[in-house]
Amino acid sequence: MKLRQRSARWAFTVGVLLMSASPCLAAGGSLTLKLEDESTGDPVISRVEFFRGANPSGPQEKQMPVRQTVSAGIGVVVDRSVVLELPDGPYRFRIVRGPEYRVINGTFELEKTSLDEKTVALPRMVDMAAEGWLAGDCCVVPSSESVPLRMASEDLHIAAVLGKRPAKPIPRRDSDDPIEHQPTWIRTDLTADRGLVYFGFDSQHTSTLEPTEHSLAQLVAVTGNEHAADVKIGIENPFAWELPVWLASGKVDGMFVLGDWLRLDRRVVSVREGRTPSSFSLAEPTQVGRYAERIYRHALEAGIELVPLAGGGDRSAKTPIGYNRLYVTAKPSQGGDGMESPTAPQTEQAWWDAAWAGTSVATNGPLMRPLVGGKLPGHVFRGRSGEVLRIQPELNLAVRDPVEYLEVIHNNRVHYSARLDEFAKAGGEIPPIMATESGWVILRVMTLHGEHYRAAISAPWWIEFDGRRRVSPESVQFFREWLSEYEQRLTRLPPDQLASYVPFIRAARRFWDTR
Repeated sequence: MKLRQRSARWAFTVGVLLMSASPCLAAGGSLTLKLEDESTGDPVISRVEFFRGANPSGPQEKQMPVRQTVSAGIGVVVDRSVVLELPDGPYRFRIVRGPEYRVINGTFELEKTSLDEKTVALPRMVDMAAEGWLAGDCCVVPSSESVPLRMASEDLHIAAVLGKRPAKPIPRRDSDDPIEHQPTWIRTDLTADRGLVYFGFDSQHTSTLEPTEHSLAQLVAVTGNEHAADVKIGIENPFAWELPVWLASGKVDGMFVLGDWLRLDRRVVSVREGRTPSSFSLAEPTQVGRYAERIYRHALEAGIELVPLAGGGDRSAKTPIGYNRLYVTAKPSQGGDGMESPTAPQTEQAWWDAAWAGTSVATNGPLMRPLVGGKLPGHVFRGRSGEVLRIQPELNLAVRDPVEYLEVIHNNRVHYSARLDEFAKAGGEIPPIMATESGWVILRVMTLHGEHYRAAISAPWWIEFDGRRRVSPESVQFFREWLSEYEQRLTRLPPDQLASYVPFIRAARRFWDTR
């Protein structure tokens, strides 16, 4: 296994000083800022944050609005170029085009006589699409701001939007001037309901359902609906009290491991609408993200086959589209040596088929292209009792933030953990897994980002001996305790309301007791 030399560098910023004192007859100064790709020289669309003043004023520093632009939630979308007509004085900017480009920081100053034009080249760290991985946001809040333009600004190719909303015209872009960012695949047939997201079941279909008292009844109603043959269900709120019942139903397909508790507009340090661990501190910024991942691992360890999902979530309107994203590769081709090679999905349906098959990596920062035993995520290794399967993890990684550690997790235990410098000193070699029983493997890269949990998490590789999946008593007990606490909460309801929950609770209790 090798780590690319360029990928091991820590984050850096490129200072671009744009100052002008050219004569101008206008009453105020202006600057035309143009953006291009450093390697190709082509114009690019990117999210840019503008600030007043030469120096940062604090973590809650107010950003400058810019006329004739599309809002990106945080900052604005610069559609190849923008004319900045602002009050006199110094300014700073930050250019962020998704995780595959380096962040650029720069300054400029406007005077009454300023009239200038500057071009900034954006350096790309890695081209994931060229390597066979396409990025998608699995839960986008509807907005009147152009979704395709915002996708292009973050180098995002797939978006799942919670319904349709008419978009405002894009300033300074004619209707016959298409956005050159391919592919751009957008689906709007999603419904979010009390912690669950139904993919392929939009508001047109939900109007045919009877009102339900709680998500458990709705889950049964949706899956029993005649329109729901191709519906996929994702757990958007992994902290929900109903979680052990959802898992026991056998009706859910995926779980968000990166969601609206990981935001750029504010710090989230507590769980909303769900079970909170007693170990939570008052302000530890990464605890909610770590907790979501721990829940997902317990589900795998309990023998529940769920794919990871990632997205903004239904309460993250200000988070830039694609900040939490899922990189997916299609059903891979296989070389003569048995090694699988990523292949970019050729259609929108192929991307979603691969996402539900688990050939994916969820991230809000590190760009991880992993292999285990020469296979991509989602692969099943099979063996018989008495055999030993030697499975070699491999990792190709590009990072923009300092990395705290990278880990290989086997059956909910850390098989290998190292800081990036230790990993490099070891020649990029990870000890092989010598599997003698059923289980699973995931790879994780955790950064030192201090505002929240910023990491990359692979979908699992499965290990089956004698055709059986692993079921851990400890993880089963984790969900049994969760269910017991949920039952205690339900006893506070009036008897007539409680009665509607009883069948679901009894079924879940039987499931976990026999598990």
